Amino acid sequence: MKISIPGRRIALVVCLSPATTDALTFPGTTRHAVDTMWGGRGGDEGAAPFRWRSSSLGSSVASDTDMKNSDADITSLNSIRSTLIRLEETIIFGIIERSQFCYNSIVYGALCTSNECIENCADPSQFGDFGEGADGSPLCFLEYMLIGTENLHAKVRRYTSPDEHAFFPSRISGPLAALPSPVSTTAVLSDVGGAADINFNDVLLRRYVREILPSITQGGDDDQHGSTVVSDVIVLQALSKRVHYGKFVAESKYQGDPEGYQKLVEDNDAVSIMAKLTNEKVEVQVLRRARLKAATYGQDPLLVSLPEMEGEKKNDLAGIVAAAAASAAVAAVEAMESGSLGGKVNPAVIEGIYRDIIIPMTKDVEVAYLFKRCGKDPPEGWYGGM
Repeated sequence: MKISIPGRRIALVVCLSPATTDALTFPGTTRHAVDTMWGGRGGDEGAAPFRWRSSSLGSSVASDTDMKNSDADITSLNSIRSTLIRLEETIIFGIIERSQFCYNSIVYGALCTSNECIENCADPSQFGDFGEGADGSPLCFLEYMLIGTENLHAKVRRYTSPDEHAFFPSRISGPLAALPSPVSTTAVLSDVGGAADINFNDVLLRRYVREILPSITQGGDDDQHGSTVVSDVIVLQALSKRVHYGKFVAESKYQGDPEGYQKLVEDNDAVSIMAKLTNEKVEVQVLRRARLKAATYGQDPLLVSLPEMEGEKKNDLAGIVAAAAASAAVAAVEAMESGSLGGKVNPAVIEGIYRDIIIPMTKDVEVAYLFKRCGKDPPEGWYGGM
């Protein structure tokens, strides 16, 4: 179907759910492609069963053959890039969800040190005792929620996956004994020097509360404290996975030039390692894609004008879906280019979070991993925030 929108030429890709595709008529080859994309459909003979798997090990829909991917496939830059692109949706949707609530600084306790916390904090006496941290200091509401969530997720082995990192690893318990024995997998990351155990979540938590939240929320307190910390946990877990995926990037690049990285580590040259890791062209693409996605997801589809559809086209489900997607894409491009605040979150703010926090922290993880991987500790104080 061809949709014309005056003054614009766009490339459109529409992703449909199985329920939607069932309502549409496709040629045989297209129907096969759609079914394959969704990993087979329950009623189809010979359809592949749907299974969950760690995003670090590739696609979430996999055949038995796919589950046996080699280490080289897992750590290929194309595979890693695909995972990072998928994480963008999780992060951006999470930020949009969190932005509907006020800052609500009362839930952050000592994590929050800005004037916003002092001037707009609700009465602390609303909350009781959430317990103590490892250093004996009182836990805030967010920390309490993180510990509880992580402890529950640890019971189903979330943190045995190499791409998952707890904010409070010392407070989580082991997996449930009722679970079946885990599938044996080959280690992807190196254990040399504790490289695989690098955890920057303490830095990420502080920067989230002190830098990210003030940029995406209104000041003050709206009493939505429970909803606030639930949203915070979702965003923080997504950010943590994204940042720590730097280990997989570093391992992939190390395998491409082990002698080169080993020499730079022996010379204690963190600056040159950072330069060697940096791909400015890819970073520009990431920033532009993040801004475009933020502009797209931040638009209310009911407020986007649709092209007129006449006659039989009014009952054409595929045409309606495609027309809506095309109009939303145009609106997103316009919002991205203008930096409009008409959406739920300013796209420029999302771009800034990637530029100033997510990408730099990911590269900090990469450098730290490479130093550990090559048998040395990174130079003290060279990377921001640590």
